[in-house]
Amino acid sequence: MRLIVTLLLFVSLAGCTEPPFRVGSKDQTESRILAEMFALLLEEHGIEVKRITGLGSTETVFQALNDDDIDLYPEYTGTALALMGAPRTGDADQTYSVVSDALARNGLVLLDRLGFESGYVVLTRPAVASSNRLSAIADLTRVDNQLRLGVTQSFAERPRDGLEPFLDRFGLAFDDIVVFANVDREGLYDALIEKRVDVIVGLTTDPEIADYELLQLQDKTGVFPDYDAAPLTSRIALERHPDVAEVLSLLADKIDNAMMRKLNAAVRLDGRPANRVARQALYDLGLVDEPPRERAPVLAIAVAPEAMGTDVSITTLRAVRKAMRGRDVDLTAFDVPLEGIASGEARLALAPAVAAFIMKDDTLVRDDRVEAVAAVGSTFLHALALSSAPVEPINARTIASGPVGSSSHKLALVIAASAGSPVNVVALQDDGAQTAAAALRDGKADVALVFAAPGRQDLVDVFLQNDDITLVKSDGWWQSASRLALPVMREAQINADIYRGVDQAVATLSTQLILFGPALPDRFVIGLQGPGSLFGELRPLQDKSVEAINLNLGRHAAVDPHLRRAAALAPHVNIRDDRMNPYPERAVLMVVILAFLVWAGWLLVRPEKTGHSS
Repeated sequence: MRLIVTLLLFVSLAGCTEPPFRVGSKDQTESRILAEMFALLLEEHGIEVKRITGLGSTETVFQALNDDDIDLYPEYTGTALALMGAPRTGDADQTYSVVSDALARNGLVLLDRLGFESGYVVLTRPAVASSNRLSAIADLTRVDNQLRLGVTQSFAERPRDGLEPFLDRFGLAFDDIVVFANVDREGLYDALIEKRVDVIVGLTTDPEIADYELLQLQDKTGVFPDYDAAPLTSRIALERHPDVAEVLSLLADKIDNAMMRKLNAAVRLDGRPANRVARQALYDLGLVDEPPRERAPVLAIAVAPEAMGTDVSITTLRAVRKAMRGRDVDLTAFDVPLEGIASGEARLALAPAVAAFIMKDDTLVRDDRVEAVAAVGSTFLHALALSSAPVEPINARTIASGPVGSSSHKLALVIAASAGSPVNVVALQDDGAQTAAAALRDGKADVALVFAAPGRQDLVDVFLQNDDITLVKSDGWWQSASRLALPVMREAQINADIYRGVDQAVATLSTQLILFGPALPDRFVIGLQGPGSLFGELRPLQDKSVEAINLNLGRHAAVDPHLRRAAALAPHVNIRDDRMNPYPERAVLMVVILAFLVWAGWLLVRPEKTGHSS
């Protein structure tokens, strides 16, 4: 009887224990980060928390809150407006007030706003916007039947502020609409960059917008409401845990759009865990005492300033990020990208294959201090000259190039060395087309060399804004000895109508755009502060990282054989040896071992000798 009373008392006391506060989230990165921030902050103030994250769509999480399966999750005013069927307003404060009142009538409480808005935006690549003259959403009506749209599943399913209302509002009928899973927001942007879709609907806090330099189409109609972020809880939950509202008020107006993009980037682009990102954010805000574990240093990829934001630089960035999950990977502008590796400020560098050669005794030789990690694409030689007196590089007396050490400068030196008469090479401050055009107008050079993908924006602008600059043939010097001096160049042409005023194809040369890394330590010593400091010693990328980068690039050409390649790119030779016994020394060893085993076995089983008494 005493035992039964004790058990009943124990059960009764256990029932009086306050249950943990249940923090939920949607299945989106941003929702997970915010939920983790809420949970960590509550734990910092002594409130026991149970995390129930990644529940699914908005409707699923909202229903879980209504059913008292969770106590709180991060929500947005515009989304709640649609869920409650409330009318749209044109003011963020008014929207918050209308939503709060509508939720309160249903026993729900919208806490203080966090300070940022995560609203829908229509995005495209700059090249698509330029070729179709797009600057606003309304401009899509002219070309929508020629374009493909990409959206997430949640946007496609929203009846009041999703795909159908968006299409109806502007009368749009795209050639194709591709729907991506909510958890695959990265895939949505990948499809846009890889040209599988032309337009997407993203969110203002998506880090890819700035990272990939995408163009946002303006909305002058207010088709989407305001989407201010705030914690959403219930009256029942607050009755059980009355301190929650006060604790979470510490986050009110503390997170702006820039900060939220940074947090999203840390998880989505750098592959860092959401809980570490959330703790770091709270620590930076002074809301928790302990920071997360020390993070790895940024892995920088050096890129020429003119190449920042181009398709090939973005492709490279994405491939390296996917291969180096958990690391912060960013592009860093360097006038001479390989100098970024040499100075220790960059771990990798994106540059034309010509960059891997150095001038030695008036001869260009391969620089074995760097190795090619991957061939990312092609870059073309553009020879600019004055329209009034066009001069090809083979006939020039003065050639302008990029900075000393740049690929265009090395190429200019080779052209000068192959000329029959003295040629002066002028190194400009950068590799930009505007700088090259200015040097021609100022009489500093007869011709200026620029390495770029055809249609690069600064070149387009030069030809668009000026009639005095033209593109001249640039392959005349590349004969016999010159080909041997610079074997990584290839015959190519820049097609007509890419640039205004260039109505015929122009013969030129191209070369591979290579992702370079440091070579083996015994051949490339650049000091304690160099790339090797990331690993505690100087060394090239690991084979698995090189292989992953190449895999992430998809279909692409192999690295030019004249370059020093990373070990992982070397062909694997596996020749079958048909000899009866290709390893005689091993055979002898096996015979010895077998003989020993037989002898040991015989000793074990031999009969013992018995003694004879006399």
